[in-house]
Amino acid sequence: MKTETERLNILILVFGLLLGAYARFLPASMVGFPVTDGGLFHEMVKAIQAEGYRLPAFVNYNGISIPFAYPPLGFYTTALVSDIFNIPLIEVFRWLPAVGSVLFSIAFYPMAAAILKSPLKGSLATVFFALLPRSISWYIMGGGITRVLGHLFLMLILFSAYKLFTMPSRKYLVLTILFGVGVVLSHLEASLHAVFLCAVLWAFFGRSKEGIKNALFVALGVIALTIPFFLIVISRHGLQPYLSAAQTGFQNPLAWVAILTGSFADEKFVTLLSALALLGFVVVLARREFLLAVWLFLPAIIDPRSAASVSIIPWAMLAAIGFVDIVIPGLYALKNNLQEAGDIESNWSTYFIKSSAIKFALTALIFYAFFGTVLSDQVYPKVSLTPSDRAAMEWVAKNVPPQSQFLILTGETEAFADAVAEWFPVLSGSYSIVTIQGYEWMPDKVFLTKLDEYYALQACMDKTSACVDEWSLKENHPFEYVLVSRDGISANENSLLTSLRAAAGYRLAHEEKDVYIFEKRP
Repeated sequence: MKTETERLNILILVFGLLLGAYARFLPASMVGFPVTDGGLFHEMVKAIQAEGYRLPAFVNYNGISIPFAYPPLGFYTTALVSDIFNIPLIEVFRWLPAVGSVLFSIAFYPMAAAILKSPLKGSLATVFFALLPRSISWYIMGGGITRVLGHLFLMLILFSAYKLFTMPSRKYLVLTILFGVGVVLSHLEASLHAVFLCAVLWAFFGRSKEGIKNALFVALGVIALTIPFFLIVISRHGLQPYLSAAQTGFQNPLAWVAILTGSFADEKFVTLLSALALLGFVVVLARREFLLAVWLFLPAIIDPRSAASVSIIPWAMLAAIGFVDIVIPGLYALKNNLQEAGDIESNWSTYFIKSSAIKFALTALIFYAFFGTVLSDQVYPKVSLTPSDRAAMEWVAKNVPPQSQFLILTGETEAFADAVAEWFPVLSGSYSIVTIQGYEWMPDKVFLTKLDEYYALQACMDKTSACVDEWSLKENHPFEYVLVSRDGISANENSLLTSLRAAAGYRLAHEEKDVYIFEKRP
């Protein structure tokens, strides 16, 4: 028979997770297509299916042959879901990342409850995590098919490693090894964070003879079970794909600044959860409990590119500490004798029932965070393929010779977020000269060259056709078509479109809402 406190914890947890699930499924529903990216991964899954689930040596995408070196678990999972349930692959890319994001939100709870040593704080931390935009944005995208698995296994290995070092047993040893294998075969960046965060957990809780032995067993077990994949890749391609990919992490010595300010959480309105997290940060420092503080900043040192998506984990736990240890006693003391408060954890349900201020504060906080997250979701239709984009690409597939060379101009300021450029080769049957996806695995730092070319071309978005022609000559990239796509663009107001329409060297071949395709005349 559950106590009143336990029932209240479950109610808060389930209610918060349901709100978080809604916020995760909403973008895919609004977009009607995989959210933002995923084009390259779509072709990698198709390559696995075409090979009868044997590991392909290469994947052909956008006219280049890319070494298949990416951890494959997410691709195999996606392929199996599509084949077993007879779901079109594009629909799996649309919905599976959201499903995975819900699952790792659920997996957050046992980890948080264990580390915080409190079901109440674990429940609140899970709800806060589920409603922070940063815990959603990187995972519900089409490319999230790998990231959600990596993050799910990251949650699980941190939980099992904590248990292994605090309550050593064969059960947690085996689970830590299996979860470690899962994260390594899912996502390289998540694997890197898992290694260092498990080392931190060992430093705080496992510095004993048994802890050292278990840590070695975990390391050897994960290596033994994952090395076959890496040996296959290295035997085919050498170390070059991994050395090339390692150069695209965009190291930033000031990455920790966003962590300290809380801006990385991407909250809308007043950043209430981040304010609570800062209070929690002060609490743990005052208590000389440094685990969450180390966990908060370490990802920015290890891998700045993905740091925010890992630092958001302790950030949510710190917010729970701030609410439980500072806000609840303060609100309870408004109408009650603070000396009678006693232990917050054991009296939580009593406080909640007796104090209207606590009930109002928690309810308002949850809904405030939920509405902020839903507002954040409204950006995804603007950064994903629109129906006009898809219609234009379908027209290209039917009316343009296959493998034609296109220049894609969207004016996008973040190359990794250019959905039009990434999905164009998949849906059109032609090639995009400036698409950067896939080049991170290629030698001779070609990725950085392609990145410079991409931004130089996008700078032509508000100039004239002469800018496009000069770019083509400078970069030695001849082309046959130009596709211009941007939400709200007007052919009568945009200088590039006006210039392309008037230029003798171009012909308007097709037009959709906000999308224009020009053929370059000989």
